[in-house]
Amino acid sequence: MTRMESTTNAQQVVRLWLANALALVGEHEEELGRLDAAAGDGDHGTTMVRGLRAANAAVTDAKGSAGELLAQAGAAFSDAAGGASGALVGMWITTIGQRLGDGPYDLPALLEAVQAGTNRVARLGKAQPGDKTVLDALTPFLAALEAQAAAGASLGDGWRAALPAAEQGAAATREMVARRGRSAKLGERSLGHADPGAVSMCYLLRAAADAFDRAGDE
Repeated sequence: MTRMESTTNAQQVVRLWLANALALVGEHEEELGRLDAAAGDGDHGTTMVRGLRAANAAVTDAKGSAGELLAQAGAAFSDAAGGASGALVGMWITTIGQRLGDGPYDLPALLEAVQAGTNRVARLGKAQPGDKTVLDALTPFLAALEAQAAAGASLGDGWRAALPAAEQGAAATREMVARRGRSAKLGERSLGHADPGAVSMCYLLRAAADAFDRAGDE
């Protein structure tokens, strides 16, 4: 799929993504909780599921463009999830929606929107790549996505091709010492555990790829 050709199609992709994300994160809720327990109270999985349930509910009967649906979903996620991670993920979704607006919904536009969302997360979280945060998944993903856009890849193909970079970035957090968030207080003891935020972001990104695929088949 080169782009989401119609407003209706783009809205469908948003709803598919959120539904996919809830299902995928729900499958890995315990895993995310175990990762989070290494640094905190082990609630990252439940936090993500709670936020995604609210995000799905927010767009069920909502009207507006795909960008507006995403902005509503992000706000609902933040309100329901709570905590620092809930605020950051919700802001990421909201910013993407605000930047996309009424379109176009092609790979270059989505790249710009995700970059804007990621930049905002970095500012709010006062983090940078290498701090063992969600940025360690998003930053390599964006670099790979930019390369796909420059090569003229379609939306679905380009997004899926960039996924391994995010997953490799998340896996690399096992060898990082946390500098931000609750795990920062552990120092060297944070080694050996992947960052739960980076891992859950990979699930969100993969859920989007599946939504692009399904929308292209319908």
